[in-house]
Amino acid sequence: MSGNHDPLKDWLVAFWRDTFGDSGNGRGNQLGKDGQPTRIRKFTPLSPIVIVAAAAAVYSPRIMEAVSNEAVVEALTTLHSYRVLLVVAAVALVAVDVVRHRMHKWSQALESVVRQGTGHLPKKTTIAFPPGWRVIRRATVKLPRGSVIRPKQFEELSRAVEATFPGNDAWDVKVRHEAHHDRIVVTRETITPDTRSDRQKALQSAIDSTPIFKDPKVTVETVDEDGIETGYRIAFEKSMNAGAKGFQIKVEEALASLAGEHESGRNWTTDWYPDKGHLIMRLVSPMPTRVDHPLALVDENLRHLPYATGIADRTFYWDTSTSSNKPHCLIVGPTGGGKTSVIRTLLTEAARRGIPFVGVDPKMIELDGLEGYPGCGAIIYDALRAAMFVRALHTEMMARNAYIHQEKIEGSQLPLMIAVLDEFFILSGKWQRLAKTGDDETREQLKELDPLGAWADLAVLARSAGIRLLLGVQRPDASLFGGASGNARDNFGTRISLGNLSQDGALMMWGDSTVGREVDTSVKGRGIALGDDGNPTDAQMWWTPNVDRHPNKWNQLAESEMAIIDGLMPAEAPGFTCYSSELAAFIESERALAKRARTHGRAPEPIVIGTSAAEDADAETTGVPASAPIAEAAPEPVVEDDFSDVIPASAVEAGQTVLVDNDNGVLVPVTVDSVDVRRNKQGDVVETVLTIGNGAVKTRISFDAKEVVLLPEADLVGASA
Repeated sequence: MSGNHDPLKDWLVAFWRDTFGDSGNGRGNQLGKDGQPTRIRKFTPLSPIVIVAAAAAVYSPRIMEAVSNEAVVEALTTLHSYRVLLVVAAVALVAVDVVRHRMHKWSQALESVVRQGTGHLPKKTTIAFPPGWRVIRRATVKLPRGSVIRPKQFEELSRAVEATFPGNDAWDVKVRHEAHHDRIVVTRETITPDTRSDRQKALQSAIDSTPIFKDPKVTVETVDEDGIETGYRIAFEKSMNAGAKGFQIKVEEALASLAGEHESGRNWTTDWYPDKGHLIMRLVSPMPTRVDHPLALVDENLRHLPYATGIADRTFYWDTSTSSNKPHCLIVGPTGGGKTSVIRTLLTEAARRGIPFVGVDPKMIELDGLEGYPGCGAIIYDALRAAMFVRALHTEMMARNAYIHQEKIEGSQLPLMIAVLDEFFILSGKWQRLAKTGDDETREQLKELDPLGAWADLAVLARSAGIRLLLGVQRPDASLFGGASGNARDNFGTRISLGNLSQDGALMMWGDSTVGREVDTSVKGRGIALGDDGNPTDAQMWWTPNVDRHPNKWNQLAESEMAIIDGLMPAEAPGFTCYSSELAAFIESERALAKRARTHGRAPEPIVIGTSAAEDADAETTGVPASAPIAEAAPEPVVEDDFSDVIPASAVEAGQTVLVDNDNGVLVPVTVDSVDVRRNKQGDVVETVLTIGNGAVKTRISFDAKEVVLLPEADLVGASA
């Protein structure tokens, strides 16, 4: 025999095996086309017999011409009468056989894939009818009882099935293992067109790829009139992390970065609902870079003093009502940071709402423009008079409390008043300086007045008496507010920080060492404020010009600034109601002193030291003498009555220059070599020891918890470089 293969024969054998299967392996097991055992029966078409009968019925007239047997002719005649029915039946059975063959082929392929992928020979493979032409509709593969499919095996099996039965643009094939039924189910699923925006896809993809949420789902919450998405709802399974503030802040930053800049120019913000298992991302108006003090009453509540605007046009206000849990206000900011403007904003808002105020300004330049303003009782500049005012204010508080007790009324029925102490550290430094270098009467008077002790009592007890405190400092320090490190935050519920805080300052102000340390100081008036929800938030402080109407001040203002001052001026000046004769007498005497100073007082004219050659020539020509003889430059003396700045002793750093008394009681600048801050078990400052001097000769100076240190220059901590 020849070794050559007959192509026609080979094709017929392959077609037969592919269509009907093999005959077996000689041991009673049927084999598939790949020679492996199979439980799929041979394919038996139903249409051939009907096709033959239909063909005979159609061609029976020709056949009858060739035969003469009457019985055969009669039979062919009868068959010919059914030719239409037989043709229709043949066509129908051919279509059924085509579908059955398709099911048979897919059964073979599916059984083979399952056997190769899992190592188990399926007991039965069922293709649902109709099977679908291009994409399988549904199939069930019954496995032997107890068959085990490992996750990796199932993953490979799924990929193999999807490759064997590829989907299309409309359908997709999915594989599911139902272990409790010992079967594999293959289904066809409709592909829903992905109409999500790129931003929604990016959010969903990023959240899915990280373990921050379990089963997250991003949906569109709101769209604008142009159909642009402006809000998203992110649903997740409830967890402990979702309620943690630190976790929320990190997620908010990540989501805002993923969402990117919006077409409208607005910014993303996030509202959390951890108890409901979702959060809302929404767009809000960006932070303004300048806000002029509005002339309209932004908040109709006359006990709310607005002072700043945040994102989404959010308004920040100081709640001075008796029911407020933040009755006193603390403003922290470096020189030139906008602290004075915020104070002016609050006081002008207070005056237009019928709340009077008294101010203390040890630098004589911050609050002087408010002297004589409607609602202003007095502005105090002298340090000793300021100590007398604090003690008189303490007496007023006690008198108010006694009145409430005696008349059996609520504290909310008493009229409010605001006491302002700006540059509190400088004032403390002047009190400290007077206590050391003042005459015997002054030292004794300061000891009796104890202004720091009276101020600490006011911070804790003045709330119920209708007295509100407004404190301005360059840096926060807990020791000046009552000892315990948390007292400043507890007593001064309304807090504002301008510029960048130090780590300790941020912890003192906000209870978080990271808040307020990255403020955009290139924008004037930008800072951090405590919102009505109790969280520190970025805020743009309102700009209120200097309200001083002295020509030297007024003529420097733009017309728009003059309009602000005129618009803020209350029609009727708030009046003072004093419950103690001490405070009433003090305010009257301070007003009298201020009036006398304005009438009779006059600042000395400046003295010019030295003249130029041109001035000398002019003097010879005109006969007018020069303003002063030329003198050699001499070191400027340190003016003890006015300090550039003051900081708590515990805030001094090694290498810093401070002012200390020499043997003659004169302030001289020295460099601090080392600082030793001693604290108690609660972490509060008890004593600070500064070491000064060079070489072997060193001097140690001790300061108690409330003492401050004088600086030769303004402290610019937190200010932008």
